Amino acid sequence: MAFAPGDPALAAAATDSGVYVSQDGGQTWTASELHGGAWSVAFDASTTPATIYAGLQETGAGSGGIRASTDAGVTWSDASAGLRNRDVRCIVVSPGGFAAGTDDGVAFSTNGKTWYDGGLDGDGISALGAIATPPTTVFYAGIDYPATSSGYVFQADPSQSQGWTAITSGLPHGAVVNSISVGPAPQAGAPGPILLTTSKGAFRSSNGGKAWTGSLGIGSSYTVTDAAFSPLDPNLVYAGADAGGSSGGGLWRSTDGGQTFTSFSQGLPTAHPSGQSAPQEVESLAVADGRPYPTVLAALDPYQADAAIYRQVDPTAPSPSALPSATGPVATLPGSSANATVPTAAGAPSPHSTPTAKPASPLAAQVLGTLFHFPAPLLFEVLFVLLLVFLWIRWRRHYYVEGPP
Repeated sequence: MAFAPGDPALAAAATDSGVYVSQDGGQTWTASELHGGAWSVAFDASTTPATIYAGLQETGAGSGGIRASTDAGVTWSDASAGLRNRDVRCIVVSPGGFAAGTDDGVAFSTNGKTWYDGGLDGDGISALGAIATPPTTVFYAGIDYPATSSGYVFQADPSQSQGWTAITSGLPHGAVVNSISVGPAPQAGAPGPILLTTSKGAFRSSNGGKAWTGSLGIGSSYTVTDAAFSPLDPNLVYAGADAGGSSGGGLWRSTDGGQTFTSFSQGLPTAHPSGQSAPQEVESLAVADGRPYPTVLAALDPYQADAAIYRQVDPTAPSPSALPSATGPVATLPGSSANATVPTAAGAPSPHSTPTAKPASPLAAQVLGTLFHFPAPLLFEVLFVLLLVFLWIRWRRHYYVEGPP
């Protein structure tokens, strides 16, 4: 889900049956004309009204890709030119350009219509984020299906030449990334806080990803699925979790930028069968800069119940401090991967090297990655492994005990 920046009335949600749009802050929803499975939605606030982008699931020839709507979801146009992979799982819009996370790497665009390969080929990109701190924009990518073992979180600065670099310091090994959330900058020239939600908890950085610390207050048994900052307050952030496919979950709030969280599940369903947890499996969050209080949307997908979106205006949220205004031009992406420089908003070139793709994984690794690719249900993976073990034991018994034919 996502709110249009600067417009707390307009929201969009991606579902398995298409994109839904709300024009009253999430109180009511209407199915748009975009049908079929959608992974993600994002807004470009530089247009009026804000353009909605939707990343679609690839289910067959000609399916998937990116669609854009300039009239609040009434009509949609294809925006997939140049996409190498059409399974688009996440989209981020920044002053420096657009990035799309696909099932096979990152794609970059300067206009949201034409795309080129942005690197991390072979990786399943589950989350994207961006921080625009003049004069640069830094992109962050989270992975849940790595082609190599070099890491699950990467960053790239288009104005530099090193391409994507792995971030590992302070993060647990093998933590699958579910979302990358970026808050507003607390002061001029400083990066906004980043909150990383993973299969092993939530982790926060206040210095652009150089150092990370684990968030406190969310139980280690939870898979933290998503987080959303208030657009007006870098200290106010909400995080949701589920139990990794089992019953249980929750919603939490932090007023110190994600350092510590406390329960914020009031209003969510509490009735549950005996022996099970309350059906509070939060899968997605969105926060609007409502006046005088923020509006929070939480999408729940309970283990044994229907999915639903819950809405709450948070009257206990602290009053935000005045935020600084961004100053100076921000370097933008090149028009294609072949360009050697990145023009700034003022027109002056700056050094650039296209993010480099990681080497393709061996065939065996790709086959195993496909078989065990998240989000396939864990049950099927376990059954598959058990079947292989059984066949192997049966073969050994037949060959070594009963003798070869």
